Amino acid sequence: MSDLHGEGALKKLYHFSAVQQKKERTVDKIIIKACLNGARGREQNPNVPWTPAEVAAEAKRCSDAGASMVHFHARTAQGATSYDPAWYTEADRLIRAQTSLVLNHTTARMQDATIEQVLRYLRDTPEPVDMVSLNTGNIVFNTPFAQGTRRTIAIPNSYDDIRQTILTCRERGIVPEPAVLDTGFLTNVVTLVQDGLLAPPRYILVEFAGRFGDGFQIMPGTPRSYFYMTECVKELFPEAFWIAHGLKTACSRLPVLPLPPVLTFGLALKIEQHSLMVH
Repeated sequence: MSDLHGEGALKKLYHFSAVQQKKERTVDKIIIKACLNGARGREQNPNVPWTPAEVAAEAKRCSDAGASMVHFHARTAQGATSYDPAWYTEADRLIRAQTSLVLNHTTARMQDATIEQVLRYLRDTPEPVDMVSLNTGNIVFNTPFAQGTRRTIAIPNSYDDIRQTILTCRERGIVPEPAVLDTGFLTNVVTLVQDGLLAPPRYILVEFAGRFGDGFQIMPGTPRSYFYMTECVKELFPEAFWIAHGLKTACSRLPVLPLPPVLTFGLALKIEQHSLMVH
């Protein structure tokens, strides 16, 4: 764990893949990425951190427990999604003052936000963040069934949105973490590589939904989905390794820990914010 924790962790993350290719396909290191406050609200868990100080305190706890990286989203005082560069500036400052974690911001936005709002907080922090989670496709889901219907929510992410995000990362020296939620997202990653916007990735975030019928129009969080997606990653990008995790309930439905080491080559663990999280 300590090999991937501390100063120079980003370089070690990329070096890890190259070293592992020369060994048998077994895991001898685990990367723990703690996601502190993504989609959950305090109605689901009163301990979800919203303020920069709260996020920094949770990041310190994760660092002390052995995490290498933290991913987080800006929130307003009421817990809504925020795109405020000042929020990210303060959170980054507080975390870096206490830890040597790799910091990872989101680039996801709600359907009523513009790509300019995302690019602004990527550009306007005094010190650039280390990494960003780069969603590589549109996220579409249906709300729970109520009054005889469901509402469809589409989180936009066009090719040009992704292109602008990558170029902004390039300007500031931020490492984009390609996030693939389905094979269509993986197709987009291949397209971005073909177009010269992305280098062939050495590190990919593989995400899943909870189950069939839960509303998310992405792959469900099952072992079959995991094997299929990671086999695609290995075929398309042989030198890449990946972090696998699930959105919402998928964390408890994707049993990655019991998988044989030979099958979990390149797997690192991402601890998603959970409804049972406590102080």
